[in-house]
Amino acid sequence: MTLHHPPRRFVNTTIAVGLVVVVAVTLGDGLLGCVPAAPLPEVEALSDAQARARLLAGGARRERMDAVIKAALPGLQGVVVNATMDVAAVAPAQLSVSVRSFFEVPQQVLVADGATVTVYDATSGSPRFFQGPANALSLRRVLGLPLSPDDAVALVLGRAPLAPEREGWPAPRVRVIAVDVRAQTYTVAIERPGRGALHWTSRLADDALVGLSVFTGDGRPLVSATLSEHVDVDGVAFAHRIVVHLLDAVGAEGQDVVLRVVDGHFNGPLLPPEAFTLTPPAGVRVDPL
Repeated sequence: MTLHHPPRRFVNTTIAVGLVVVVAVTLGDGLLGCVPAAPLPEVEALSDAQARARLLAGGARRERMDAVIKAALPGLQGVVVNATMDVAAVAPAQLSVSVRSFFEVPQQVLVADGATVTVYDATSGSPRFFQGPANALSLRRVLGLPLSPDDAVALVLGRAPLAPEREGWPAPRVRVIAVDVRAQTYTVAIERPGRGALHWTSRLADDALVGLSVFTGDGRPLVSATLSEHVDVDGVAFAHRIVVHLLDAVGAEGQDVVLRVVDGHFNGPLLPPEAFTLTPPAGVRVDPL
């Protein structure tokens, strides 16, 4: 068996950020006071259909990534564990995560092809293989994240999952639940048949994802995520820092997983098939995931 790192390339991008502060003062009754700042321009309310159209258009330009990601993971008794990962993702649900050991060789590998997840785990010294359906338990074993692979792909790409999940199923419903004029963001609930909803917060300027909350089917929150340090790649803003706050993780509730892209490429050439293939050697025991 050969364990592959996804291809790695580096994107060198310069970000210019402008900040304009307007201060007005007035003199009245002999005292110097501040005039309240004029409100930001009103944003026309978004309809559900308009929000869906915006997210679909933006998602069409967020297809894949391969990157080296530095992760800060919660460990025992609140100790933070730092890890380097090679990550490849292709929408809607192909994911490969390879966690390097101290010796820079794969210590854990998770590969999801859309329906099935295969895991290689050498953390206990003796390599083991696991396999099971792609669901919210999949990433718990490797990263401690209560996320399904397709939700993880949606998060790192900033691509809203709006296609029907199975043939014959209806597409997820998009419902606008907030427009924040001051923050210049809008939030929608993405309601998926048979699954928990997502609360998806995007910037009004470019529809880049800045916040995500994931819920179970009965409405219980799993995680909330904040995305920042966006980098423009051919007119599309991709987040390079993601903080995932764990709301339902045994022994780690209330802790954060911090992911930072340090060497990555977005919407590059098609990734090779072996990036999403992990086949246990013949005769090796494969345990259920």
